[in-house]
Amino acid sequence: MKALLIALLIGAAGYLAYDDYYKQRPALEQAQAEIQQLRENPAPVAARSPVYVPVNPPSPPAWFQKHLDESGSLDAARQHIQKDERASTPHPSPHP
Repeated sequence: MKALLIALLIGAAGYLAYDDYYKQRPALEQAQAEIQQLRENPAPVAARSPVYVPVNPPSPPAWFQKHLDESGSLDAARQHIQKDERASTPHPSPHP
């Protein structure tokens, strides 16, 4: 009985898969024909439209500019290390 139920389930799954493929087959063939047509006759590439570039870019917001002014040097390197981790590059010693 169990084998018959398994066989029926496999048969039903196979039938549903075939039915779905059969319904999708015309769309698949149409898509393949369109791809073939595009490969034979590629569409011309349209010219690019001009890109808007503002002449006077807006200045950063006041709060951001204030933050930049207060932060000091932005070019200084910062090392981020864990609490119990040693730095990978040692600090230069003051000795010559």
